[in-house]
Amino acid sequence: MQKFITTGITLLFIGTLGLLAAHIFGMNSHMSFSSKQSGTQTGAYGKVMETVLGQIEVYNYQRMGFNKGFIRFSPDSKFLAVGSETGEVLLYTTKGSLVWRKNMGLGKLAALEFSSDGQSVLVGETSQQGWIFSLSVKDGSELWRQSSVNELGVNIKEKTYPGIVAIRTDAAGMIYAVAQRYIKHADGHNEYAGRIYKFTPAGEQVGTFPGNHNLDSWVSWISVAAAGDKAAFATANFDVAKYKYDQNIYCLDGQLKTVLWSKYIDVVSPYQNVTMRTSTDITPDGRYITGIASDGRCFLFDSEQGQEVWRRSISQPQKIGGVYINATGNYSQLLGEYAVFTTGNTYNRANWQLPTPVEHPNSNSLFVFDLQGKLMNNYKFGGMIEEIAAGNTLAALAIGRNVRSKDPSVHGLYIVTIPETHLVDYAATSGGPCVAAAISADGQYAAGIEAPLQLDDGQVIGEYKLTLLTQKKL
Repeated sequence: MQKFITTGITLLFIGTLGLLAAHIFGMNSHMSFSSKQSGTQTGAYGKVMETVLGQIEVYNYQRMGFNKGFIRFSPDSKFLAVGSETGEVLLYTTKGSLVWRKNMGLGKLAALEFSSDGQSVLVGETSQQGWIFSLSVKDGSELWRQSSVNELGVNIKEKTYPGIVAIRTDAAGMIYAVAQRYIKHADGHNEYAGRIYKFTPAGEQVGTFPGNHNLDSWVSWISVAAAGDKAAFATANFDVAKYKYDQNIYCLDGQLKTVLWSKYIDVVSPYQNVTMRTSTDITPDGRYITGIASDGRCFLFDSEQGQEVWRRSISQPQKIGGVYINATGNYSQLLGEYAVFTTGNTYNRANWQLPTPVEHPNSNSLFVFDLQGKLMNNYKFGGMIEEIAAGNTLAALAIGRNVRSKDPSVHGLYIVTIPETHLVDYAATSGGPCVAAAISADGQYAAGIEAPLQLDDGQVIGEYKLTLLTQKKL
């Protein structure tokens, strides 16, 4: 009897969400509830090289955060920069040759980007000084560095360090960096300290927000208009408390002196606040700004006044058998005339480590909307979308752990078309989750990083390595 009841609840849940999707998105919603791959490539891309990046700590399915790595292609698609968990920055040609490698010391790498002219690699780290470095593409030599410790502070005893956690550039070569320090106090409450900096290509600091105090909210992401006239960020405070910076999205002028507008987003049950950890994005012309909340709602805003153009719920929380489950809203990205959003794993709202009755049907999925809010297509992957990187009409996605199915066969680097979400190719890992993805601007090259994983029985699968792919000529 219990089995029939459970089956009935599951079918009712899936049916309800299917009807909900049809109601919200219209009949153009193409839901796919399974996309497990066989582990072989289609042949559209071929492997240029594969190399082990070193030995790192191995995590399991019970770990919320996971080993990462940072990979970025240069604007001219000639180089691939890699920042590893071992503290090294490496530069490869897209033919697979190592140009240089540099050990950055005791800090933990937290951000990596190319300068807009492709002549330097910008590196952010979490350390006692919270540095941002500029390294020469030619030989890896240090061109300049700036610290964030004077503003954010440091507590060596408690190991709460400042760090540069996001770096962006505009078309003129100006550099925008988010600095963050997070403190977990003994009584359980959280404290945040943050700044946003603007640097010239030569490393001169020409802007800071706020000017004379720190952000008291969690900020770990920023987007910048190509013209450099706007910058936007979102907040992601974990606990319900009173903050000075209590809005969810802020849009600043390009000089980081003025808040052009800010936006408070209404809370939905069963949440007590709105968190937007890996948002926002701005269209190249600066007209629109996207955002996605962890509760599964995605948004498009007009960047001039901050007016909400539309919102969609792509992974609405559902209560099943007395348990609220949700698929986290993760990334938002603008690609041409389309807004792309991703969802993550299914979690028990009460405690993410507790089991859930079923997986959320819209978990671990990619959604593509046009700028009028029409759902063009969506694609459900078998595991967590750890990172999404977009080229011209292609997106590369790092697919990692599914904490519910615990199926390692879905791990790999996937390449899909936008807006069709057709699978062009994929490279299965040796077992571990794919934790980072990159694709060149012309779509010719793609890269991914695999991390090792400890299974529930103690077995370790996969290794920490880089894979570089190139598109085969027809």
